[in-house]
Amino acid sequence: MLLIVGILTSISTGIIPINNSYNNDSENTQCILTENHCEFMLTAGRVRVDISGLLTTEEQLDISVTLPVGLTVKQARIEGVNMFMGVVPVQLTLQDHGQWEGWFMLGSCTEPRMQWQLQIQFNENESPVSILFTTEQSG
Repeated sequence: MLLIVGILTSISTGIIPINNSYNNDSENTQCILTENHCEFMLTAGRVRVDISGLLTTEEQLDISVTLPVGLTVKQARIEGVNMFMGVVPVQLTLQDHGQWEGWFMLGSCTEPRMQWQLQIQFNENESPVSILFTTEQSG
């Protein structure tokens, strides 16, 4: 019984993802970045977030956000989840018909495994979307 409770708790907190797609009918939409991308649905349509390269600290990471027509990015930022690492602003620029691109750099941390949260606020959506991902120190 304790094992089942532990598994259910892990699934509900996102430690064990069921899949990487979530529905935005709730206030706090979350998407777990797997294989450097995640997709989720908003009322306006499907959103895809891609981060290129190996998820590491102290190196430039390129990000691409594909939005349905009519949806725009108001603000994007990254914060540490398991440790305060300040706020990393992510400047996303509209490239072409719903394609937003930018880059960011994550600070180095003493934690061997750091959990991060990219929050994207859309103009047409009051609640920000959270994209969760992890970096690990090589070593």
